[in-house]
Order: sequence, then C-alpha cells, then structure tokens
Amino acid sequence: MRKDIIFYSEGSKISGHLYLPEKMEEGKKYPAVVLCHGFAGIKEALLPPFAEGFSNNGFITLAFDYRGFGDSEGERGRLVPVDQIKDIRNAITYMETLAEVDPGKIALWGSSFGGANAICVTAADKRVKAVIAQLTFGSGERVVTGGLKPEEKEKLFATLSKISQRLVTQNKNMMMSLNQILSDADSEEFFGKIIAEHPKINVKIPFLFVKESIEYKPEDVIGKITVPVMILGAEKDIVNPPAESKILFEKANEPKELVMIKDATHYQVYSGAKFEEAFKAEMEFFKKYL
Repeated sequence: MRKDIIFYSEGSKISGHLYLPEKMEEGKKYPAVVLCHGFAGIKEALLPPFAEGFSNNGFITLAFDYRGFGDSEGERGRLVPVDQIKDIRNAITYMETLAEVDPGKIALWGSSFGGANAICVTAADKRVKAVIAQLTFGSGERVVTGGLKPEEKEKLFATLSKISQRLVTQNKNMMMSLNQILSDADSEEFFGKIIAEHPKINVKIPFLFVKESIEYKPEDVIGKITVPVMILGAEKDIVNPPAESKILFEKANEPKELVMIKDATHYQVYSGAKFEEAFKAEMEFFKKYL
C-alpha cells in the first residue's frame, strides 16, 4: 500500500511516497527503510520496485524527492550534497513521528549519488541502524577526473574556478542539461528513456555540481560508521566503476558485506534479473540486521 506524504526540510515542503506492508498488526511497530535516490532522480523513477519489495517483506519504506526535484519545493535543479544530506536526516525524523515505525530500527538505502549520501548520513547520524549503498563511489574526484589527461583536468578546474567567481561577483550561474553533465554512453541512453517516461526529471543542473562531486568523498567518513554496512556494485559499471565499491568496502568497519553483481552495468541493476539478484541480497541484509 502506498500513500502520499509530506514533510518539511529547512522550510521546503518535501513530497514523498510511504509504502506500508499489506497486512499490519494494530499496535505493532515495524522496521523502516528510507530510500535515497541518485543523481537528479525522483521518487517515481527506479525506486518503486525496491520500495515495494521492502514493504512486501514487512518494512515501512519511504521514497521522497530531494528539495528542488520532482514534486518537492526548492530551487529547481539545485543538487548540493550537504542539502540532500539534511533532507535525508529530516526524512528520518519524519519516520520517527509515525506510530507504526520502530525508531530503533530505521535503515538507509541509497543508490548511485544517493549511496554516497546514505554513507555520509550514517556516519553522522546515530539513528541509522544499517545502511546499503549500491552503485556508488568513494571519491568523486577519481570518478570525475580519473579518465582525463593532465591538460584536460587543468582546463576543467580552471573552468570551474571561473564559474565560481562569476557566481560570487555577478550572481550568474551556468546551467546544463542532464546529458551535458552525464556524457557516458550508458547514462545518455538511460536518461533519454527515463526522461520520456518521467518528464519531471528533465531539469537543468548547475555546472558547479561537477565541483561539488569532485569534492565529495564518502570514503573519508565511511570508517566512522559503526552499524552494519552493505556495499553493492556492478562488475560492468562505467558510471561508478566497481573499484569504487571495493575501496569503500575495504575502508568500512565490520559488520560489512560486499556484493558484486556479475556482468551488470550501472542501470541494469534497477530492473529484470539483475534487480532480482541485488534485491535478494539487500533484503537478506536488512532482515539480518534490523
């Protein structure tokens, strides 16, 4: 069962979908999972199969739009990790207000950029009792600049510096479409399809998101997490290479699990047989630790 909900994050109204187990016992408190979607995502895209799967297995599950995306309020396309981290923490607070939720059994699940967010929230917020980060990265700098030649990297940093200075001195920002920022073949194909299905995804993103990404390094904080961690990667992921998952796993504390989906690209994990494989492992993890 799914119902529309709202909560507030620093004054912005946040839109969410709450998924409830079909048969709920009166007075019983259930474990809960907050889903953290990835780059420019919305709650209606990619998340429903995971949300429905978790709720069908007895978990109250929340999918929501970060501020500035989907049906939530906020400056359109403003993708800033620190803001999204606050939105996730406020989502946890919302879950604590529900009589049906066991506040001692709230977990995070994040995918891609949302996996990085989930790691950073769990490192800081002791209310999180377990975390799954799938298809994510340890160092945004490695992912963004790893394939660049020295002169290309130098040019990129010079461009980012100029845009930052113009924003400060003239209040002018450079906005870019999704396919201009994510230019790998897998992402271009995926976003072409997903935008046709969910037009709300098609927003422009500040180019300075690239700077935010380069500076984003969940690997620096994952060692602060003291609750169970699962890192799930895909062997053929060219968006966030599998080496990123392995680095995160190595730096995480026990108890921890590493799952690598064989012969899978980044986007194949969201549907079909690869989804079933990933979801089965993730469901077993949550049942074990919540």
